[in-house]
Amino acid sequence: MKHLHVDPIGGLAGDMWLGLLLDLGLDPAVVTSLPERLGLDGVEVRVEETRRGAFVATRVRVIVRGEEEPPAEPLEESGHGHDHHGGPGHHHEGHGPSRSHDAGHHADHGDGHHHHGHGRTLADVLSVLERARFPARADRLARAAMERLFAAEARVHGATPGTVHLHEAGADDALVDVLGTCLGIAELGIESVSCSAPVRVGGGTVRCAHGVLPVPVPAVVEILRGVPLAGGPVERETVTPTGAALLMALEPAFGPLPAMRLSRAGNGAGTREDPVVPNVLRGLLGETDAGPAEREVAVLETAVDDMLPQDIPIVVERLLEGGALDAMVTPLAMKKGRPGFLFTVIADAGREQELAELLLRESTTLGVRIRRERRLECLRDHVAVETPWGIVRVKRALDREGRAVKARAEFEDCRTVARQAGVPVDRVRRAAETTLEDDAREDT
Repeated sequence: MKHLHVDPIGGLAGDMWLGLLLDLGLDPAVVTSLPERLGLDGVEVRVEETRRGAFVATRVRVIVRGEEEPPAEPLEESGHGHDHHGGPGHHHEGHGPSRSHDAGHHADHGDGHHHHGHGRTLADVLSVLERARFPARADRLARAAMERLFAAEARVHGATPGTVHLHEAGADDALVDVLGTCLGIAELGIESVSCSAPVRVGGGTVRCAHGVLPVPVPAVVEILRGVPLAGGPVERETVTPTGAALLMALEPAFGPLPAMRLSRAGNGAGTREDPVVPNVLRGLLGETDAGPAEREVAVLETAVDDMLPQDIPIVVERLLEGGALDAMVTPLAMKKGRPGFLFTVIADAGREQELAELLLRESTTLGVRIRRERRLECLRDHVAVETPWGIVRVKRALDREGRAVKARAEFEDCRTVARQAGVPVDRVRRAAETTLEDDAREDT
């Protein structure tokens, strides 16, 4: 199985993803022909070799109507106070992050000059994707990335994904970054992805239309829920919402480099030459055994006999929101015959401390047991399936040849669609799974 391990040494952004794939062997014509394929007038893509510190890397420059966005300075370094505009209707990748790795390329400049055109809704973006007629895998990845981006903005602003206008995340240059990356993943035949952890998100602050915001900005926080994070290595923005959305759409495993037979290494360059850390996204491409993946997880347990039953689901919900991979409750018969509950929490190794503190805070327990265990995981992916009432994601378990051996519709998607349409949840679930089975039979 062809596997890509990414190491966000100096950042994680859309143009860095695209540069990395080109450095790994993607045909530059796939990228330079994107504007025509996407119907983007006045857009040109240039590919060039550059250096970032000790690394030779590939940089992608998107020129829109003769102009290219410059990298902006972090707030603390900017004597002229460039504003990073964010939010529905007037947005650049979540409150000002750059399409590069660190600080914003501006949607609007302080002098009132408006750059890179108009905003787009999710429907607008998906319409562009529909016209491009990407291969099935590239199409699924692009939809997943864009849906995550719009959903994050909607949550940040208390809106719905369908009503949010992402100004720069929907603009021409970012469309090239996101859709080009997803097409490149498919063209290179990359079947699985992992990412070094923790992901370094930078630090400091940026200024946007809503005021001064801490790094990571709210949209990045929303997208990277459940991901092992750390501050640094520099006091500026290193992860953008677009870069984060692409990562999460690929459903990576987080941790050290897995066992693999290395075939190529590559580097995608950001826009900044940084003296502290090379401004590159590094990737290692190779072959792995397609059997079940093994990784280390943390297991937390605690038993309580003095909690009201109606409070139990609230704690489980907060554990999952806090980044737990899974959280379960088992009824117990405890000392003196008292009924109780056993909380069992599974988390990424390294997250146990914060989840243990959450259990101590949210439940009545006075102590939490923690251990590390091995976990074998099936290779999996998600497929977006159109039902008569809306789109539902279906999780698939894959065998060594990449064939789906079992599939189950995501419950939360089914519940949301069912509630909006006024139909039973089971009806939505069965429709999604049946549609996927029918599509699989047609493919064979």
